[in-house]
Amino acid sequence: MKKPSTYKALTQPLPIDAVGPDGKKRPIQLFPKVGALKDPGLGAFKVHLPYFLGNRRGDRLEDPDFGSSLHVLLDMEDEQQRAEFVRRVVHEEIPGRFGKYLEAIRSFDVTVHPEARTMQVFLELKPHGAEWVSLSFELHFPLEEQGGSREPARPRPRPEAMSDPRTAEFIRVARHYYPAGYPPWEDDEEEEPAFRRTPEYQRWRELRDKAWDDWKEWVDFLRAVRSTFPGHPVSDVTYPSADACSRCCVYLEQPLPDGGRVVTRVVGAVSILAPLYLVYVTTETVRPDVTSPRPPPDFSPTGEAKAAAGTLARLIEQVFGYRPFPLELADVPLPELRVESLYEPPTLLGAFFADRGTLANLP
Repeated sequence: MKKPSTYKALTQPLPIDAVGPDGKKRPIQLFPKVGALKDPGLGAFKVHLPYFLGNRRGDRLEDPDFGSSLHVLLDMEDEQQRAEFVRRVVHEEIPGRFGKYLEAIRSFDVTVHPEARTMQVFLELKPHGAEWVSLSFELHFPLEEQGGSREPARPRPRPEAMSDPRTAEFIRVARHYYPAGYPPWEDDEEEEPAFRRTPEYQRWRELRDKAWDDWKEWVDFLRAVRSTFPGHPVSDVTYPSADACSRCCVYLEQPLPDGGRVVTRVVGAVSILAPLYLVYVTTETVRPDVTSPRPPPDFSPTGEAKAAAGTLARLIEQVFGYRPFPLELADVPLPELRVESLYEPPTLLGAFFADRGTLANLP
């Protein structure tokens, strides 16, 4: 039986100089609300810190920096490596996540119980705007199921995409319209989140409002689409307050013998940030009293949908003079940028248009 081991990460207080994007510390009283808690502040922090430490770093698709490396101690034999991981949690992971609310950590002790897969944590820290606080709690790390995945794998760009010269240019444009350093979980308890007061967001907002209120080319394009597809419904499916594109949808329907129908949605998406466009398709079988999962966007359609997508692409190029967005760069990550409409870490696709889930969300 493996005996419990205790690791002390600090021999002297560790000052924390991390600040918010505005260059200032935040009082702990502004720490965001957590879960069902009604109030922000120190109480919310005391709930969130153990939750953070007890999660495996990298597990969350929408927030890959959430969680700590403490879980590796349970499956690690080397004592020096264990001590180094505890040190990493205190010197890097806690300051990286909570640093703007903290002034110092005085102690951080972890007792590991390998057989029970638990850890007891004791720490003392100084929140900004409050006195020293002592915390003690137990973390549980159950065994993971073999062969299972907690979340579906996220598409990754090919290695050559990162060295493509277009990637650097697209990232430069994205940085012009999206601020860095404002992760969603850090939004303070304010009516207007701090990221919305940045120059980048103001530039994005100005473009979005102008495209919605006064984009003659978009009006001309809708008129051209309706003229080109007589007998088929055509709708403007733009989300004017959220996404970085305007979208038009052509509906192609085919009845089925059982009373159902196959609905093919052919969508043209035009970016408001750069002269780029996307054309994609979703295909869904609709039957009375049956709810089907929403089909994902298909960027390489076939058959009748392919012909309609090609026609839509030609209309976009004629009216706007735009070029197709290179899909091989779609999943290039932009981890430090805040894209308000996204519920996952941003990519070039999400920054210039919308994430795949939003693109598939069609009436």
